[in-house]
Amino acid sequence: MAAVVRADEAGLDEVWIADEGVSREPMIVLAAAARETTRIRLGVGITSPALRHPGALAASISTLDELSGGRAMLGLGVGGELSLDPFGITVERRVGMLRDAIRTVHDVLSGNGSELYEPPVHASPPRPVPVFIGSRGEQTLRLASREADGVFFSGLPDDLLDDAFTWARSVRPVDVAFYQSVRFRPGAVEAPSFMGGDPPTVAPRLRALVERWSPTSIGIALVDGDPVAEMLERSIETFALL
Repeated sequence: MAAVVRADEAGLDEVWIADEGVSREPMIVLAAAARETTRIRLGVGITSPALRHPGALAASISTLDELSGGRAMLGLGVGGELSLDPFGITVERRVGMLRDAIRTVHDVLSGNGSELYEPPVHASPPRPVPVFIGSRGEQTLRLASREADGVFFSGLPDDLLDDAFTWARSVRPVDVAFYQSVRFRPGAVEAPSFMGGDPPTVAPRLRALVERWSPTSIGIALVDGDPVAEMLERSIETFALL
């Protein structure tokens, strides 16, 4: 939570916390941060409807939105091995599962009934929370362009970026939150999915990505294993140079 508060104080616009199953619970962390922050948008990016029922997810994100005064964002995705493997979960209908999840979440958030949801009398009032899809697959990104409010990219290899942005905007324009993985450690070896260097080196490269693809927002993904507080300070330095 302290990192979210620091990001708010530094003037960053948004923060996303991943859901890795049995790691720290992102909704609770963000709910606590909502009471200690004033402006930063708070996103869960991403969580899986294979792990959590989309109706319950909608209720949770609606509550976070209410606590934060309208600053919540929800990212949905199939989920990866860190969150699903401990429970032996496999997903057969990836696109179908996400399609039904998007529709269910939208129904709950809007208070509208459908074949997937019948609003009960005790349902929370409607909240306009944006729903993002985190993915790198063509069919899933085309689905996001049809039915979601945005797309969340993080850790995409360079050779997938052109296709990913094209698929995400294939049906209609949606918001794109593009988070580049960065290692600020001296001597960090780069890979196709992340940059390495100090803030003055990273900043112009991020600026070039913005100029090329015009995402709605651009951020830095904290690479696993790096100290969060130190990475956050280097990220703040980088954004000040953009």
